[in-house]
Amino acid sequence: MSGTATEFDVHDATMQAINPRNLRHVDWLMPIFVLALAGVGWATLHSAGQSMENSNLAQKQVLFFCIGTCIALAIICVDYRFVVSFAPLLYACAILLLLAVLVTAKSVKGSERWLVFGPFNLQPSEFTKIIVIYTLAWYFAKIGDKIRKLHWFLLAFAIAALPMALILAQPNLGTAASLGPLMLAMLFVAGCRIRHLAIVLLAATSLIPLIWLQMHDFTPDRDIRARERQKAAHEENRALYEFHFHQKMRIYTFLNPESDPKGSAWQTIQSKITVGSGGRYGKGYGLGTQTRLDYLPEHHTDFIFSQFAEEHGFVGVVAVIALFAAFLLRGLTFARDCPEIMGALLATGVVTILAFHVFVNIAITVGLLPVTGIPLPFLSYGGSFYITTMAGVGILLSVPMRKRVFVN
Repeated sequence: MSGTATEFDVHDATMQAINPRNLRHVDWLMPIFVLALAGVGWATLHSAGQSMENSNLAQKQVLFFCIGTCIALAIICVDYRFVVSFAPLLYACAILLLLAVLVTAKSVKGSERWLVFGPFNLQPSEFTKIIVIYTLAWYFAKIGDKIRKLHWFLLAFAIAALPMALILAQPNLGTAASLGPLMLAMLFVAGCRIRHLAIVLLAATSLIPLIWLQMHDFTPDRDIRARERQKAAHEENRALYEFHFHQKMRIYTFLNPESDPKGSAWQTIQSKITVGSGGRYGKGYGLGTQTRLDYLPEHHTDFIFSQFAEEHGFVGVVAVIALFAAFLLRGLTFARDCPEIMGALLATGVVTILAFHVFVNIAITVGLLPVTGIPLPFLSYGGSFYITTMAGVGILLSVPMRKRVFVN
């Protein structure tokens, strides 16, 4: 194969689609950032485990890292164009798994998100994000400049809309929301018309009045038992397009935290207190009182950044954010320097997903956004998300090592 042809099928891949010798050409700066962030995560989880019954969180996270690393190495050894050629099949499998979640999944905190395989729990929505990246890269590479035509542009949204709708039905608003910026970023790199993107963004802002219509008369009862009856009645009569009761509560308490300081607003209030109590240099490793006294909920998953901020303060927070920025910018350079559209699309998609998680998670912990289940890459505890993150790292590293294939 020569040049930067956009038409591709499995026969276009290099003769050695699977080649372990590719590991010799890995960009070693990216793994340094990954190991640094992973180390921060292990140390923070070790500290978090001391205040919980499950004190082996860090050990489990190291296991997830090792599994994810094996998957990343496998991805690196395979020509990414070879994997992209199977994207439609992977997409179909992802849809089937998401449908299975709605029918047979294990309920966790009111959401149907997990498939149980013996001792293992699988969260298909996490792996779907990677599959959507592959599928969109396949689609955009196939149609090439046709993306500038409106009907091809809209078909791309249909590809992302189906898994997004199934993930929302679980309900899992945070993961579904991550597919939105992913779609826009990959469309931009694919070369769509700017005015088409502008129309989409304007249409998105038109949803604000619809949200207001759902929220303007929403007033939760202060009595807990009465609120449970209110919730049951709401869920029974809820329209398909309408938010769930707990989602309305998150928005309501985000705007009015004083209305339920010991209930729905507890997480936001305690997270802000925890972050602020860290001061300039923090209270010291393992000495955070908010987590030790169990004021901060979910401090090993969604609010792990709050715990880190309490222990290491403003200086530590700046250092970790700088690490994330370096990691994401390195990924963007892979996309910028790739002479082939498919690799540029893959790198852009991975960076967008991870950047969304970093930005939204930190914004939630400091009270800038309503609480949603958005974990922080490399720090939050969780197997499915960690393995998905490492798979994204593998995709990023597979892009620059093959750019020499496209240079005449």
